[in-house]
Amino acid sequence: MIEIKKRKVLVYLLACLSVCMISVQAQEHYKPTWKSLDSRPVADWFQDAKFGIFIHWGPYSVPAWSPKGTYSEWYQYWLQEKTLFGNGSFTGKEVYNYHNKTYGEDFSYYDFGKKFKADLFDADEWTSLFKKAGARYVVLTSKHHDGFTLWPSKEANDRGFPWNSMEVGAKKDLVGELSQSENRLV
Repeated sequence: MIEIKKRKVLVYLLACLSVCMISVQAQEHYKPTWKSLDSRPVADWFQDAKFGIFIHWGPYSVPAWSPKGTYSEWYQYWLQEKTLFGNGSFTGKEVYNYHNKTYGEDFSYYDFGKKFKADLFDADEWTSLFKKAGARYVVLTSKHHDGFTLWPSKEANDRGFPWNSMEVGAKKDLVGELSQSENRLV
């Protein structure tokens, strides 16, 4: 009896897998060329939007520093690795040296989470400004490569300590406030 149930489950799983494979094969494939990528369908609203706001915001905004010509969002990586791939003479040691001089050797990247307060954040004010500027959409990087989330997330706490804006620093659900703003764009 148990053997029959196992076979039924196996047949069911194989049928599901077959359906998934057919669906994957039916998807259109694109080549890594501009012509191919430009041929992808784009939502009508996006074609009409013309202007949007992209926000990168997180603990790396506290030091808000990087050597000229680089991005401060990679502060954590450079601090830990002391290197930067393929960026000429910049090695990442500049970030490490800056960090130790400014914050001290015992101050880790994760300590920036406590200092990321978002004191001047007012979702209604921000979205009002976005509208006045003519923006039609907003893309918020709600979880960057450092794993810090701008919303309450148990999964972001897998380091053994809280690593989200609800439990550390700001003590706010920044994604929730922005998406619930009275002036939101959509």
